[in-house]
Amino acid sequence: MKAIQLSSFGDPLAVVQVVDVDPPAAPGPGELRVQVDCAPINPSELLMVRGLYGFRPPLPWGLGQEGVGQVLAVGAGVDGLAVGDRVVLPPDAGAWREQLLVAASEVVRVPADVDPQQLSMGRINPPTAALLLSEFVDLQPGEWVIQNAGNSGVGRSVIAFAAARGLKSLSLVRRPELIEPLLAAGADAVLLEGPGIAKRVAQATGGAPIRLGLDGVAGESTAALSSCLAQDGVLVAYSGMSGAPGQLNPLHVIFRNIEVRGFWLGHARWRHDPKVAAAVQQAAQLMAQGRLQVPVAAVYGLDQARDALAHALRGGKVLFRAAAASS
Repeated sequence: MKAIQLSSFGDPLAVVQVVDVDPPAAPGPGELRVQVDCAPINPSELLMVRGLYGFRPPLPWGLGQEGVGQVLAVGAGVDGLAVGDRVVLPPDAGAWREQLLVAASEVVRVPADVDPQQLSMGRINPPTAALLLSEFVDLQPGEWVIQNAGNSGVGRSVIAFAAARGLKSLSLVRRPELIEPLLAAGADAVLLEGPGIAKRVAQATGGAPIRLGLDGVAGESTAALSSCLAQDGVLVAYSGMSGAPGQLNPLHVIFRNIEVRGFWLGHARWRHDPKVAAAVQQAAQLMAQGRLQVPVAAVYGLDQARDALAHALRGGKVLFRAAAASS
């Protein structure tokens, strides 16, 4: 059986290997054997491979932070799941492989008629978006939230979850060609970052106070976000896709009492929180309705790991498609 694993930290094209491993054993009590359908390559995974993520896993490490699959076998004592059910896999289960043995309590059952490519991206970004919108500011229907990574998986999830909750979302982008796609995805406003951004945001929102800003870019974009927040607003950093340290105008912090917080779905407090599973299930519903869709740049087989990683490093959402395997 094929699997992709990390042998040492460094350049993803040099240290990630396709290996042959034994198929999982028959599931024990409380376990499932799952055939993996699809699993994405996430930016956080590439950071982990380089040794720059929030933790360093023991090596060798089976890669694949999330994915979706079908249940092949069910262990004793498992209720509510049956052979053939489609499930979103637990975090860091090592989803870049053909089959997995997982705890039934850690999967999330999802509809079988939703695009598995979209479902494979349902375990990290949608819950992140849902919790970003609920855990820092008690937003009320009609309020605005502003973000700077609207075209990312988290960003598109923020747009979808905000709309579902009656919130309005504004995305700051750095490329004009992203404006129309994000408006089509449900964003209420999309603006190019640049001079006078706070004034332009105020015009777009009718001067509504914005109490929550979501920073997935860092660098100069952090300062742009903070300049748009209302008195006592909260800026939450959850990623740093620019690779640059976040810049923050101290005058915004001092005179408007802007608070800066951080969020990481990998924190232990979220591992078994029911809000995460609920967000995964709601994301599946939004996907089924066409209200949450992340463009997929390419899909590769497990034996094409190097090509897939090279593509992901160039940009775009890349997925692995696991090879068919017998039960």
